[in-house]
Amino acid sequence: MSPGITKIASAKGGRVDALLAKQGKADKVQLRRRVDFRQATQPDGKMDLLRKKYRPINATTETSKHTTGKAGSKSSKKSSSNSEGIPGSGGLVDSSGFRRAEHSLFAGERLSDGWRSVRPIGPGLNNLGNTCFLNSVLQCLTYTPPLAEYLLAREHSGSCRVGDSCMLCRFEAQVAHALAKRSGSAISPKPIVGRLKLVAKHMRIGRQEDAHEFLRLLVESFQRSLLNGIDPKIDRRVQETTLVHQIFGGYLQSQVTCSKCDHDSNTFDPLLDISLDIQSGSSLTKALRAFTRPEHLVKANRYKCEKCSKLVDATKQMSVYKLPRILTLQLKRFSIFGGGKINRYVEFP
Repeated sequence: MSPGITKIASAKGGRVDALLAKQGKADKVQLRRRVDFRQATQPDGKMDLLRKKYRPINATTETSKHTTGKAGSKSSKKSSSNSEGIPGSGGLVDSSGFRRAEHSLFAGERLSDGWRSVRPIGPGLNNLGNTCFLNSVLQCLTYTPPLAEYLLAREHSGSCRVGDSCMLCRFEAQVAHALAKRSGSAISPKPIVGRLKLVAKHMRIGRQEDAHEFLRLLVESFQRSLLNGIDPKIDRRVQETTLVHQIFGGYLQSQVTCSKCDHDSNTFDPLLDISLDIQSGSSLTKALRAFTRPEHLVKANRYKCEKCSKLVDATKQMSVYKLPRILTLQLKRFSIFGGGKINRYVEFP
């Protein structure tokens, strides 16, 4: 959270000002009036942008050596550690302009990166009427080690305040049931299928649905349960520190570089998965390269540089700024031209 100040005005002060204005004495008295300030409770985006653009004139040598200089100044800025905070940001904004959360709702150190013990493969899932989209998602999540190990400890259900409508509690029971049984059998995910409308009101049992859409909506329902009882006005970055984001969450960076002055403008967006185009790629590696390929902004797409204050040619590039613990990738198997399914074999490591 960025520090800031808020001016507090009183109703009494407003009446006094009106009276003094009539007597022509307002200016002298107002300058001597005490003004109380308090710490802001919301981030100040405009102030953050100013801190990125300007530097204190009395900055120390250690601070300024990364931000000044002529030849090579851009490389110095990019090579500086992202952990170095911008002066005046309280250490929450790093050298690229990314603002970290002031505190976490869930400690990522509590999660295991792998399986704590070797378990046999669990059972399959019965199709309850075109529920293959749902079954495939449940199986993927069930065999995600950090999530499964946490849910097997029953920590969430032990402290959940949502009640019977909590989908994370239902999924916790599903994981425990699936990993307690041996392979060679099949179980029915009825507790989740029966509450499908809690995940997505437009989805219907017996109708084919999109697996990726269901995954996103299911994970969002987990997030709602984890934020239950927490002030909805809490800083967005803090909201992105729940169990869900500690496992699947990361950040994308969109960087636009001015061709005239080399000024970088960075924006950051949270990610829970990445959708990859496989129209012209036969491997996951090629699809990721296409996702991060630089785009040249010229002619009608020229960019207005905040430093040059004019339209310029620029380069825009998307990249993953912070990798999640578990990276979820979705392959776009439907062509934007004609809507046909792309049946190409896609290689992945």
